[in-house]
Amino acid sequence: MPTTFQWIAPESLSSYLTTELNSLADSTSDTTGFSAVGAEIANETNLYQYINLELVIATQGAARSAGGFVTVYINYAADGTTYDDTSNKAFTELLAVFPLDAATTARRLTKTNLPIPPIDFKMLVLNDTGQALAATGNTLKYRRHNEQGV
Repeated sequence: MPTTFQWIAPESLSSYLTTELNSLADSTSDTTGFSAVGAEIANETNLYQYINLELVIATQGAARSAGGFVTVYINYAADGTTYDDTSNKAFTELLAVFPLDAATTARRLTKTNLPIPPIDFKMLVLNDTGQALAATGNTLKYRRHNEQGV
């Protein structure tokens, strides 16, 4: 009899980055502070296979650039403790790109079923919207899930 795969109920939605995203500078500006790195997410015990991301961008003070986006990079601790330089996207792996329109309007964007290996990791967010993010109300949340054979 062939195996059928079903989703297992995902964990609850968890806040990952909140105030760290507020007033986050654009990466093309001459200022620092255009990326934010979160805390470690343990994935060596529960062994989740996938992660879903929800990015909320609050209303910005000036219109985003045409073709603007926010990227999320992932950085793994292959040995269970040591991470690469998480302040530099060159040392991380691209996880998701959230394209945005050239407006000031608040946006809620979701990416689903992004594969993650069974090791601990951190995520880095990079602002490429052409403007600093709003002073309040920006968040990145996640929830992990698995599939099972029945």
